[in-house]
Amino acid sequence: MRALLANDRSLVGPDGGLLAYRVEGRGPALLLTNGITTSNFFWSYLHRRWAPRHTVINWDLKGHGRSAPARSPEAASIDALADDLLRVLDAAGQRRATLVGFSMGCQVSLEAYRRAPERVAALVLLLGPAGRVFDNALGPLGKLLHLGIEHMSPRVFNLGLRGVQRVVGSPIAYRLGRSLRLVGPAATRADVQRFVDHFVRDIDPATLGAMALAAQAHSAHDLLPQIRVPTLIVAGDSDVFAPGARVGALMQRQIPGAELLRLPYGTHTSLFEHHAEIGAAIDDFLARRVPEDPQRRKP
Repeated sequence: MRALLANDRSLVGPDGGLLAYRVEGRGPALLLTNGITTSNFFWSYLHRRWAPRHTVINWDLKGHGRSAPARSPEAASIDALADDLLRVLDAAGQRRATLVGFSMGCQVSLEAYRRAPERVAALVLLLGPAGRVFDNALGPLGKLLHLGIEHMSPRVFNLGLRGVQRVVGSPIAYRLGRSLRLVGPAATRADVQRFVDHFVRDIDPATLGAMALAAQAHSAHDLLPQIRVPTLIVAGDSDVFAPGARVGALMQRQIPGAELLRLPYGTHTSLFEHHAEIGAAIDDFLARRVPEDPQRRKP
């Protein structure tokens, strides 16, 4: 396990496992939810941007980073992860927050809104779907990948994952990721290496498999027309996991009053590559659409 930093904290989840989270800064709360296979490194540029004027909360999904593995498939479901999100919000001492989700974190944030809309000041949904992730991810390979995971035994899945980890950890990974459009052309080797290190070292295989199946089984599309908080969607047209035209643009049409930042060059690594543009759009959105909580203002 990696050494703890000054702002690292943990809580005991409902299944008895530790959930790791981090709190930094002061001001209106932003709760950042990672995507599957990622950890807080994915937010590094935006975290530095926001910490001077926000309370920034970021947490590790079960079986990722410093969080303990899920103790059952049910504990890796999107519903369970939404409960985890709300527990992190409680532990951080925040009544309300803007929920900022990346990739599968969009699904988790939407389910948290379904459960406790009064605790959500706004939604920012980055490069991710409202549900059924494999329907649009990786083109025709997405559904085949889902079927493969669904029908693999745990032993076969673990063997397959170890093989993928060896490839991801090899010297060819950066070039291969770019050629397959899994990594955007402007993502640096240093940023990609942080993903590689986490993927190879800090992911629990059983939790990963259960979470991937849960992401496909889940859908919040029924919720979208009922959302009543300010919502910003960021979508990338070059994102092979959540293509802008089929994912982000559709969500924007379904959520009343939602705004859309659509990046024609945006990829699934846009939080590395286009963090300045994304950060500026989110800052502008929050300034216009999310008034400061009067309970936070100094007398």
